Amino acid sequence: MKLLPLSLISLSLLLAGCANTEKQVEIEIEKVVQNKNYKEQNGLVVIEAENFSSQVLSDTRRWLVFDQTGNISDDGLFADPDTPHAEGASGNSYIEILPDNRTNHDEELITGENFMPTAGKMAVLTYPVFFTQPGRYYIWGRAFSTGPEDNGFHFGLDGEWQESSQRLQLCKGKHEWTWSSQQRRPANHCGTPKTLWIDVETAGQHTLMMSMREDGAELDKIILSKDEGFTPEGLGPDETLYQLPKLVEKKTYKNINNYAYILNSKDDFEYENGTSDVYYFDKWRGVLGINAGKPELRNKFISASYTHKKPKPQSFNMKLVTLTELDGESEYKVLLNGKVIGEFKNPETNVDYAEAEFDLGLVELKNGDKLTIQSNAVTNGKIPEGDITAFARGRWRGVVLQHP
Repeated sequence: MKLLPLSLISLSLLLAGCANTEKQVEIEIEKVVQNKNYKEQNGLVVIEAENFSSQVLSDTRRWLVFDQTGNISDDGLFADPDTPHAEGASGNSYIEILPDNRTNHDEELITGENFMPTAGKMAVLTYPVFFTQPGRYYIWGRAFSTGPEDNGFHFGLDGEWQESSQRLQLCKGKHEWTWSSQQRRPANHCGTPKTLWIDVETAGQHTLMMSMREDGAELDKIILSKDEGFTPEGLGPDETLYQLPKLVEKKTYKNINNYAYILNSKDDFEYENGTSDVYYFDKWRGVLGINAGKPELRNKFISASYTHKKPKPQSFNMKLVTLTELDGESEYKVLLNGKVIGEFKNPETNVDYAEAEFDLGLVELKNGDKLTIQSNAVTNGKIPEGDITAFARGRWRGVVLQHP
């Protein structure tokens, strides 16, 4: 038995509903599924058929993935009279519905086994698509057919199989990858171009579906286009993947992994020693600092207080978060209703403005309790600044209240 790359093996195991999939493979499956989300872009959705998110109703027939080396995701398990056709497929991969035991009219047609005229009843694949524009989308499939009984597919949306999206038919272009948008109809079994479409009623997240009509059918790519005049050529456009935006990296409270409340120095505390120019808010670093440019504010503790306003007493693990500074090791006092419950000093550092956390242990807060933070502006004599040395500003970010 030939082996596929782990990603394809993992995907196959997921689709087969394997109950004993090992944890490492499950992790890989997660990556495969999460990396393939689609988004309509300028009225166009382009999907590699092998990048489906799920497969159901696959006990009798199953969509399998072929890669460029001819490997198959369940190699040897199902009959396939064809040789692989990855050459010329977009991404060198495609899917085929197997086993294939009806290749021509002379072989027995068994509804529910090698033929399914009703959409959504056998081997259903799903593809998540985000639409920015509702409306009518014409469906194109890039398929490979070697005979008269392997050239049909059904499409649907959000669990509904619209009549206009069923029975994609491929008659011309045998033995090569060929685009079709033709719907098989009673009066015209081969259909006419651009007669297959799906109506998307609302913008937003939807699920495109595809299901078996005839076994042995091979599909490489799917395109939905709002432009009726659009006709794909060759491999067609690239996939319209939804690229997850990069989230803003955590820049504050970096080592805090859980909390009930965060009391920020700027927003939740009031100044007690004089006017607001005693403390100032360092916008660049998001912390409160002492205005050490005023000599009278150096080497003394400056206070800010928070009043607790919760009706029921509650205990928290409490942490004070400060910033280390190259030019001094500021000291901090934490008081609860005027009583000191913690005293700390920033460590010496060679990294300016790194967060430091000080643990105050378990503290009970009741309605009306006053929590006071005091800090001082000091110098360690190491950083020259004019005729004196620079002062650390007693910067602190806030207080973290954690559930015990």
